[in-house]
Amino acid sequence: MNRRDLVSCLALLGAGVHAAAPQPLVFGLITPRNPEQTLKNWNPFIDRMAAATGTVIERRTYATAGELVRDFIEGRLDLAWLGNSSALEIAETGKGSVFAVKVIEGKTAYRSVLITHRDSAVRNLDDVRRNAPQLVFGDGDPKSTSGHIVPMYFAFVKRGINEPEKIFREIRRGSHEANLLATARREVDVATNNTTELDNLRTAKPEQAALIRVIWESPDIPESPMVWRESLPLTLKGKIAAFTEKFGTRDDEEKGILWNIDKLSGFRKSSNRQLVTVADLEMFNARQRIMNDARLSGAERLQQVDEVTKRGSKLELMLKRSS
Repeated sequence: MNRRDLVSCLALLGAGVHAAAPQPLVFGLITPRNPEQTLKNWNPFIDRMAAATGTVIERRTYATAGELVRDFIEGRLDLAWLGNSSALEIAETGKGSVFAVKVIEGKTAYRSVLITHRDSAVRNLDDVRRNAPQLVFGDGDPKSTSGHIVPMYFAFVKRGINEPEKIFREIRRGSHEANLLATARREVDVATNNTTELDNLRTAKPEQAALIRVIWESPDIPESPMVWRESLPLTLKGKIAAFTEKFGTRDDEEKGILWNIDKLSGFRKSSNRQLVTVADLEMFNARQRIMNDARLSGAERLQQVDEVTKRGSKLELMLKRSS
């Protein structure tokens, strides 16, 4: 029994004795940059959400997507801002769903990038492939859409490199901010990132950003979503959705709060449909890992590929049915 179900049961047992106080919601935030700064930037928005919905909202920050996903699935979170890949994992369990997507300068999409130091001899993907055995590669969280999944697929797998993690001299994993700074300091030779985080660095640390060159960009990726727990009351969901969609349309103070979060111009209504592209990528990568696993017999390989294919079909149907 998760936290919310337990509280509901206790409230029922206490009915007739006294009215149960509203149970606080818990909002989880992934931290692509400094956790304290992320919390500082989001607090004014969450404070106003709490006031608009008549609830207390606690906040938790997470350094890794895996920890956030685990806490959401296990019932310790009610709302979260996170990447598309992590949202997909939550949606697949049925525990939560996408309800909003962030908007930056009118756009609801961004791009994954590969970056190098501006003075690096590595200037394109061909240079990366040719020199990989001598390069230190700054990768992102394995669950990060822009920091790992998208660049692995579009920059490597689609170009015939089925196991890109094996071609480099060394792999170092870090947050978006850590990979940006490591590239500027020449601690890694090539690294993953995204256009949003690079723009943030240009604003916060222009001298560091000036040391970075983009050598590859992906196709558009849906911006990071917000998800809510499916079991939240419909009336509460309605209040949260109305607040989120209107925020930033009423006064300059709200616009300033959004800008401080991530240079946002607002949020738009969204659904699990925005996760279809990421689901396709993850299913493709799962099939590739199976096909490249030398430990499997031919029969085992075919069986596992069939299971992934069935899972992918079921997942795509579920996501496309999302309203």
